[in-house]
Amino acid sequence: MTIKLIAISDLHQGNPVSLPRNIRVVPQEKLIRNLIQRKPDVILIAGDLQDYMWNLGVEKNHSTQIKGHIKNDGVLKALNNGSVPVFFVWGNTDVMDFEKDNIYQDTPITDELREWFCDEFQNFHDCHKNICYIKNIPILGYADANKTTDDHSGKCWDEPAIQKDFEKLLQDLSPDERHNTIFMTHCAPRGVLDFSSLGSRHIGSYYLRELIETYQPILSIFGHVHYCGGYSEFIGKTQCINVSSFGPVVSHEILFGQSSFELQIDSAYQVCSTKMIVSHFWEKKLKRAFVEYRHCQVCGRHTPFARKQFKTCRVCLGARRLSETAPQYSNERNNSKG
Repeated sequence: MTIKLIAISDLHQGNPVSLPRNIRVVPQEKLIRNLIQRKPDVILIAGDLQDYMWNLGVEKNHSTQIKGHIKNDGVLKALNNGSVPVFFVWGNTDVMDFEKDNIYQDTPITDELREWFCDEFQNFHDCHKNICYIKNIPILGYADANKTTDDHSGKCWDEPAIQKDFEKLLQDLSPDERHNTIFMTHCAPRGVLDFSSLGSRHIGSYYLRELIETYQPILSIFGHVHYCGGYSEFIGKTQCINVSSFGPVVSHEILFGQSSFELQIDSAYQVCSTKMIVSHFWEKKLKRAFVEYRHCQVCGRHTPFARKQFKTCRVCLGARRLSETAPQYSNERNNSKG
């Protein structure tokens, strides 16, 4: 028995973009229809589904307007009306603008809108602090992002929270199931495809990484960190994939493309196929992929590049930039875990 899934993240529907002359973007709906037509068993979305709440939610009474935008969004409608179930978690920007700074307090309007979404879009299944199943494989989900600096963005949580909540979920699984799971989080594990803007620092979760090292799930699926979108690495036997939209920094520049991965898991609970799918744009009369795969001239990995003139992958670039600023962050782990 082979299980096929498609993983994607950071759709950021409703985020306005301005395009250069002669550039025409293939609609996101077309990519989504292509994903559905591949007939996976499930589509996973690792957060930041939309930016309507983030951009328009400046007042409590804006929630009615935001509901209208979400209901009429072509991508969300296509996913909801498709034949493939969608498992998802919310991201840190799926939050009302005026509640952005309430990261450790109540966010009642955001919570009400998230609950409304699940009632309205019944093909979407919220995995946050839940166990969902793709056939016999459990998926453990966790929403929002870990707090990494004083300059946080959106809805965040303290580092130990995910360990406490995941350990509780894992205790509900059999011993065999615990080692044959999929972790789907919005944030990245620490030190794995988690370079922040321009690769200046790591922003992943220490406790998520420790959970992965301990339980060795089949997959760790996450988004959030656009700088490393489209990359894959391993922690032990666990394949960790950053499925966020491929951006230069933490912007949502559509010209750098929406990445998605098609994966197949065999009866031995091994990932037997990993394939990246990218959307396209039109430049004058030429159809071009947002990213192309080449070998990095430093580490040799076969990985996405956004521009032909680039020779070094973002993981190598991020590591080099981080080494240049290492003293500034030498005590970060102790401070974060203290």
